Amino acid sequence: MRTKGLQVLALCLLLAAVANPEASAAAVAVGAAVTAEKPVHATGADHSAGRQVVALFVEGMSFRELDRLRSYPHVDTWLEQAEAGALSIRTPGARTAANGYLLLGSGGPAVYTERSGTAYHPEELLSSGVTAGERARQLSPADGADAARFRVVFPGIYRLHAENRSKPYSTRIGLLGETLARHGIPAASYGNGDYDDVRQRHAVLFAMDEQGRVPRGDLSAAVLERRDDYPYGVRTRYDYLADRIREDRTSGLITVQLSDLARLYQAADDMAPDRFARQYDQVLSDLGAFLDRVLRERRPDQLVMLLSPAPHVQAQKEKALLTPLLLWRGGAAGVLTSATTRQTGVVSGLDVLPTVLSWLRVPPPERLTGHLLRLSKEMNVSDLLREVERIHHIYANRSSVLYTYVMLQIAILGAASFLWLWGRRTDGGRLNLARRVVRLALLSMLWFPLLFLVEGLVGWKVPSAVVLSVVITAALAGGMLLEQARSLPAGLSAVAGLTTLALLSDGMFGNPAMRRSYLGYDPVIGARFYGLGNEYEGVLIGSAILFAAALAQWRRDRREDAEGGTDPLSVVVGSGLFGFILYYMASPGLGADAGGFLAGLVGFSVAFVRMQGWRMGKKGLLLLAGGVLAGMVALTVASLLSGQPPTHIGRVAQQIASGEWTDVAQIVQRKLEMNLRLIRVSVWSKVFAVSLVVLGLLALCNDRYLRHLARDYPFLVRGFSGVIAGALAGLLLNDSGIITAATCIVFLVVPALYAALGKTEEHRCSTS
Repeated sequence: MRTKGLQVLALCLLLAAVANPEASAAAVAVGAAVTAEKPVHATGADHSAGRQVVALFVEGMSFRELDRLRSYPHVDTWLEQAEAGALSIRTPGARTAANGYLLLGSGGPAVYTERSGTAYHPEELLSSGVTAGERARQLSPADGADAARFRVVFPGIYRLHAENRSKPYSTRIGLLGETLARHGIPAASYGNGDYDDVRQRHAVLFAMDEQGRVPRGDLSAAVLERRDDYPYGVRTRYDYLADRIREDRTSGLITVQLSDLARLYQAADDMAPDRFARQYDQVLSDLGAFLDRVLRERRPDQLVMLLSPAPHVQAQKEKALLTPLLLWRGGAAGVLTSATTRQTGVVSGLDVLPTVLSWLRVPPPERLTGHLLRLSKEMNVSDLLREVERIHHIYANRSSVLYTYVMLQIAILGAASFLWLWGRRTDGGRLNLARRVVRLALLSMLWFPLLFLVEGLVGWKVPSAVVLSVVITAALAGGMLLEQARSLPAGLSAVAGLTTLALLSDGMFGNPAMRRSYLGYDPVIGARFYGLGNEYEGVLIGSAILFAAALAQWRRDRREDAEGGTDPLSVVVGSGLFGFILYYMASPGLGADAGGFLAGLVGFSVAFVRMQGWRMGKKGLLLLAGGVLAGMVALTVASLLSGQPPTHIGRVAQQIASGEWTDVAQIVQRKLEMNLRLIRVSVWSKVFAVSLVVLGLLALCNDRYLRHLARDYPFLVRGFSGVIAGALAGLLLNDSGIITAATCIVFLVVPALYAALGKTEEHRCSTS
């Protein structure tokens, strides 16, 4: 009966088509549209839990646009109800939208290549004349699912995998979409960044599975409309996209690519300024109205995210690289934070994927680097905007401040070395003024790390020239104070002790000064967000050793039996300080610095042994090597047993414990490559090289005063061996080791040169 019924229905349709061809064509078109909107899913089942994530990707949006959106009352109301954060996206390649999408959807580093192409509907024709679906079938595994079962395909997915396979990092392209597919949760992708004849559908990189497929969506020209008053003559059909979001009740993830702003900035250089300004206002007005509608129609089970994979080109030129991230999930308003950054208001792009999965109640895959985005009420949106402005100001001026600082160090060391070499064969009386100026400059160098740390607490936003002027003036004043010290060891112990105390105190309170220091780590770069950075890692090791050695020397000078051994109090203070610093560096909740812990272990051990008057010898070197290995084991165990969220140290420890040696090898390779690259291009390598040359000159010259230095200040000189050991260990054991070595070795070179430029009558070179 059912078969006969179908035959009758088919006959009726045939007769209707003969009688009215136009109606028949319309019916076919409607059927095709329905098929496009409701394709067959790879999972074979709709998402029944009801929870949904709507990710609105505004390509090119920066905090400037977010601030402008606040001027629209209806949008500002929603912003005040949002959970807001500054998104740091650190990719291995350029800061492009495609690389940003890949990182967000992969939960780790990945690089997009232009040869990989973009996404299509299966029926779209490629330049070769075949459809995208046919190309996907040609390139996919023989037992793979038919591309026609998916609404969106990315034919270049296997080239993308191949391009990232040889990189020194583990990449899982398509991790988000693959995880959702395995749990029967469909994804949908809408919108495009097309212009002229260019197809640009990069948001698919966020939602696709490992084979480059998305079950639902619309990337076609239907998402755009012709508008001559818009860049490239096209405008996003916001009402169409809002309807798709409202009607789609079964997709677990809906991504929307909004590219009007990116297209505008792409054409900005070809536009008159007044026309750009008008179109800029119109684009943001449209965006604000669209956001208002989506949020008014938001269901309680929906998480709406507004974010950008990369800022526009003008923001990148201004080095304003953090992008806004806003969440609406029905809770209280505030700012975002995560265990990845441990900074209020600043989160990582790695945190988006686990947050999406958590909202959908999907267990996260193993070895995820990111953490859940959490709400913090320590700030509001206005506070966040001011904090981001400060972060961007520091980042924009960091290179000029540090370059000037390093060049100043090189100039002072060079002048001191030249003056010392020249003065050995010249009448010292004519060089007294020059010698005093250079000695003052050398003492001032010891104050710079402390002053840059304190400057971070000031909270001002002034040009780099002002910062440098104030710091240099204060350093000179500090150098004059050291000159007034009764003895060299007393002055050195004072400045080194204050620097060490300031760093440890700042670290115990969450590093508020280091995060705002030009010598600290930068959330824009995203290499480190918490703990002890490489710059101050070297400073802490060098200053601690110099303090212990200078204290021991000062105590010895004050004792009546000056020829006696090491002062017990100095031993207790020095060993206690070394032990506490090692604990601080190893603790996941404090310094979280594995390389610093190992470098400090080497430097402190050598300094302690030498200050006791013991010789290292072969046995001592073997014990030191064994201590380093024991330190590595201790770090691994401490990270595995820590109750803190996993840090980068903890993740490596877990990989070691689970036998994932390939991933561990990739980490080692990546760190070695980074260190070698920094040695070649970093300005810090120059000051380290100059320091080594200076040490070579001091060591090779048969200078009478330097022999007196070892006799008059034995503990100080013995401590120098710990500084050089710590610097070299930092160079070898860190991914940015050249920075650690350069900032550490200053605490050896400066006191040695200062002592070498001593009294004129003692400054003659032996002629024997």
